[in-house]
Amino acid sequence: MGTYFSAQLRTPVTVEVLSVEQITYDEFVRSINNPTILAIFSLPPLDGNAILEINLDLGFAILDRMFGGPGATIDKVRGLTEIEETVMDRICDKMLYYLEEPWATIAPLKPMLERIDSNPQFTQIVSPGEMVVIVSLETKLGGVMGMINICIPFIVLEPIISKLNVHYYYSSTVRQNDPGNSKAIKHR
Repeated sequence: MGTYFSAQLRTPVTVEVLSVEQITYDEFVRSINNPTILAIFSLPPLDGNAILEINLDLGFAILDRMFGGPGATIDKVRGLTEIEETVMDRICDKMLYYLEEPWATIAPLKPMLERIDSNPQFTQIVSPGEMVVIVSLETKLGGVMGMINICIPFIVLEPIISKLNVHYYYSSTVRQNDPGNSKAIKHR
C-alpha cells in the first residue's frame, strides 16, 4: 500500500501496522471523528461488510496530492464534495485490491468497495455490541501523519477464524515451500 501511494502521489509515503486490537463495534464508532472517510466494503466469499476508515487530515492530504497540490490538509472540518468522493472511491478501491495478497495464505478474499460514507453514526454494519478486529495503520505522507483503520467484524471472519493463528500460518507456509510439494515442483 505504501508503494502504491508513493507511486500514485509522487511523494514518499510510509504505511506501518501500528496495532491490531479487538473491541466492540460501538467502541470503534465512538473512537473515530465525525466526519471521516469510511469505505464500506465486502470480502467475498465471506458474508458481511467491513470498513476502511481514513483520517480526514490524511484523506485531504491524499486528495490534495491527487489534484496536483503539495499534500496539504484543510483548516475547516467538512465532508467530501462529489468530485472528492469520486476520486476517493477510486483510491479506496485500489487500497482494497492490495488487501488480497496478505490474506491469500488464509483465504482467497476479493475485497469489493460498496460505498463511501462520512458519518460513522449512520454507518451500521453490525450491531453495537458485536466484536470487531481493528487493524490500525500509521501513514506518513510528507509532513502529514494520519491513521487508516480497517474494521472487520468477528461474524465476517468466523468461517476462517481457525486459520487465523500462527500454527496454521506456519504450517501452510512450510507446505508451500516444501521441495516435495507437487505445486512447488510444478512452479519450478
